[in-house]
Amino acid sequence: MRIFFDHQTFSLLTYGGIPRYYAELIRGINSTPDNSAYLPLLVSNNIHLRETNIAVRPFFANIRIPKKLQSIYYLNRQYTIYKLNQQPYDVFHATYYDPYFLPYLKKRPFVVTFLDMIHEKFGTQFSELAYNGVITEQKRLLANRADRIIAISESTKNDIVELLNIAPSKIDVIYLGSSLSPEPLKPSSRISEPSFLLFVGNRSMYKNFIFFLKAIHPVLKKYKIKLLCAGGGEFTKAERALIQSLNADLLVEQCSINDQTLPILYQKALAFIFPTLYEGFGIPVLEAFACDCPCVVSNVSSLPEVAGDAALYIDPTMSDSIIYAVERLVNDSNLRETLIQKGRKQLTKFSWQHTVAETLSLYKNIS
Repeated sequence: MRIFFDHQTFSLLTYGGIPRYYAELIRGINSTPDNSAYLPLLVSNNIHLRETNIAVRPFFANIRIPKKLQSIYYLNRQYTIYKLNQQPYDVFHATYYDPYFLPYLKKRPFVVTFLDMIHEKFGTQFSELAYNGVITEQKRLLANRADRIIAISESTKNDIVELLNIAPSKIDVIYLGSSLSPEPLKPSSRISEPSFLLFVGNRSMYKNFIFFLKAIHPVLKKYKIKLLCAGGGEFTKAERALIQSLNADLLVEQCSINDQTLPILYQKALAFIFPTLYEGFGIPVLEAFACDCPCVVSNVSSLPEVAGDAALYIDPTMSDSIIYAVERLVNDSNLRETLIQKGRKQLTKFSWQHTVAETLSLYKNIS
């Protein structure tokens, strides 16, 4: 069976959970004996393609040029359209929500994955997510036209049903996995008492970083622990101003990460903190489990579904809730160890192997 993946997520994003999911899915399909995944890309700067050994030409990587992203997208879009008319395939899988490909499918079946419904749920709260309703209308069109819809959690499936009025029977829930396989830390690399909390990835909008920092800074000062923000880019001007206003310059840091350094941070952290307002799935929770890092996560959307009983839960809109959970972990090493053990068990429910197998089964049902 031949699966045609389109370019979108690898043109738009250099890293993150969305392209990681598709890169792992493509690699997994190509490792099976009777299936192949085709990804038509002229250029891409996405790091997950390199990490999963999918060859692609970079496009002025690490060099600022005008309209670079638009150029990448245009080149790959045109190349995808060309290949849709040339490349034989059994199923088309859209990697984002632009429906440009619909006129070229020639009645062959297609699948679309809905990673979340963040634009629909928070578009009025965060202007960056509004896009004048364009993405919502694209989602609505694809949801109605697709042969099947993949949702990455039951929470996301419920949101699709509620917000787009799609029949539940059309949606398959297929969970994601973790790509981190940490090496055990050498005794000399371990620290007897973890001294930092770990915040991973994007900090803007619904990730709730500003509220979280305002809530947690007294705890950082009280226990003399740091907050380390891994990835997500350097602090913005507004973030730096807030950190200074809280007199927390020495307690809040930011660092770049890759798949080699991130597991070490998880392993050394006192806890991974995920105070987000919404997640379609939440891959960082599984990453933390894989690295024996206790988790404090929001009690919203898909996170209870993913974390199960292996995390402490917070109300991400309540400062007291955040403080209480973090202080419990700081003061109770037995609790941290219990969560680590539960995290290992919870992680066994999720893997990219499961994701690939269940997705291939879906393809076969519609091809």
